Amino acid sequence: MRVLGRGPAAPYWGPAHRRAVDVALETRDFAGVLARLEAIKTPDSIPPGAAGERAYLRGRAAYETGQLDAAEGQLVTIGKKSRLYSSALYLRGIIRARKGEYQEAAEAMCQVAGTGDSDRLTFVVDGRYFTVKDLARLGLARIAHEEGEYDDAYYHYFQIPEDSDRLPDALFEASWSMYQKRELATARDLTGEFLTQFPSSPMWPEASLLAGYVELADCKFDGAQAWYDKLTVKLQPIVDELDRVRKDPDRRRRLFERAIGKLRADHAGTGDNGKAAVAADDLDGQVLALLKLDPAYVRLHDAVAGMAKVTGEAPGAVRAWQGLARRVASTKVAAAAGTTTSEEDTLTDASALVEDLRRLVKDVGKAKDELAIGRDSGAVPKEVAAEEAARLDALAAKVGDALAKAERQAEDAAGAITAKAAPALQPMLQRDVGEARRLDRAAVDLERKLGAAADKLAQRALDRLYKDTRRVLDKAKLGKIDAVIGQKRALDIEVSDLAAGRFPAELHGRLWEQGLIGDDEEYWPFEGEYWKDEYEGFR
Repeated sequence: MRVLGRGPAAPYWGPAHRRAVDVALETRDFAGVLARLEAIKTPDSIPPGAAGERAYLRGRAAYETGQLDAAEGQLVTIGKKSRLYSSALYLRGIIRARKGEYQEAAEAMCQVAGTGDSDRLTFVVDGRYFTVKDLARLGLARIAHEEGEYDDAYYHYFQIPEDSDRLPDALFEASWSMYQKRELATARDLTGEFLTQFPSSPMWPEASLLAGYVELADCKFDGAQAWYDKLTVKLQPIVDELDRVRKDPDRRRRLFERAIGKLRADHAGTGDNGKAAVAADDLDGQVLALLKLDPAYVRLHDAVAGMAKVTGEAPGAVRAWQGLARRVASTKVAAAAGTTTSEEDTLTDASALVEDLRRLVKDVGKAKDELAIGRDSGAVPKEVAAEEAARLDALAAKVGDALAKAERQAEDAAGAITAKAAPALQPMLQRDVGEARRLDRAAVDLERKLGAAADKLAQRALDRLYKDTRRVLDKAKLGKIDAVIGQKRALDIEVSDLAAGRFPAELHGRLWEQGLIGDDEEYWPFEGEYWKDEYEGFR
């Protein structure tokens, strides 16, 4: 912000502006960052590239609030020389799609997906270009799927490169398109490929459910029943674990800490991105694989981490102001002798007690987390864990009361120090020391509120995940019932055909062979190798 205040003529104004826009895109705080940028008054007009970036932020802010026409009005002003031109085109396509204008949406996305990577305008972009291009291809495929053009959807899905982060989405959605078209062999291959390549993707329950649907549609009822049995056995413990985690604040907090670490690893390129299978007995890992972090939660988590650092530094600032007040209020003789008054000793002791009690509050919280880990792993018996948890809760309540009392004593001690200052300095010292202490308390209170808000978002995300996973489990159980009903219906049809003198197709060949063999003859079946057609399963 300091660099931006120097105006567009400053040499580093452009990079600073781009970084501010990147912050808005990463945090999804489009309106907030835009307001800070526009609050800086510059004598010169801003460059076209920066103007396009601000127009994009206005468009995104309007889009997030549902003002689609206003958003599109901003996006159309962004020129080809802006690094956000491709992003603006894609968002314009999304707006048209939300309005049901699929033809116009496809035209906008085609401009992004159809741009050659060797085009010179392609490089007036940033690192998001290829991600936006993959999203545009997905958008074209989804529009084709929505309009029932499943072959076109299939084509667009397979334009997603293998190194793209959107490849799991493309495989999963392409399998749905082929299932809708009743190209069951292709749908079976695609779901199998998805589950093989991305066994721990958040979409694996839906893909497994679709694989069962494919077997049912192909009248392979025995295979469908076996598949749904396997899926139910795998999903039931995960659903139960989700139910337990969403009701336990400590386990919920630990789960999301692991999720943040996994997200950082994926962004850094050191994660597996769902390609590594999770052990069946690792329920925490299974739940973690299904969890998708909301950008708002990531923002709050970072804010909580920042406030934790601030609360750690705030007592030092308070001590500095209190030390200044003591030096101003002390007599020259006392200062020269290095002695302290009783009021100064009281303030020092009270401040140290406040810091010790705050550390104790955090230590009690850590002890509760470790106890919960031991209880969940079975290292600590449940009865012992419950007794120890009750003791820690009682200790936390006592420490909280003692902390509130110590903070009041520190306030009184600080007032006694400033009261000894010269009349001309006393109001300023009282105001400054009081403000330092107020900021210290406000930092602690804000950290608590941010933590509560983050926990609320985590609770909402887990409730939604539990509901979705439970829905898949219920559909798998219904799929098993459908498979059993299909088996019964197939047997009924076979019995009816036999009663009418009609034989099932699978018996025709055997009956024909048996009809050609005399009572004194013996049939020797072919023992060679049957070669499969080389194009079998080709897609």
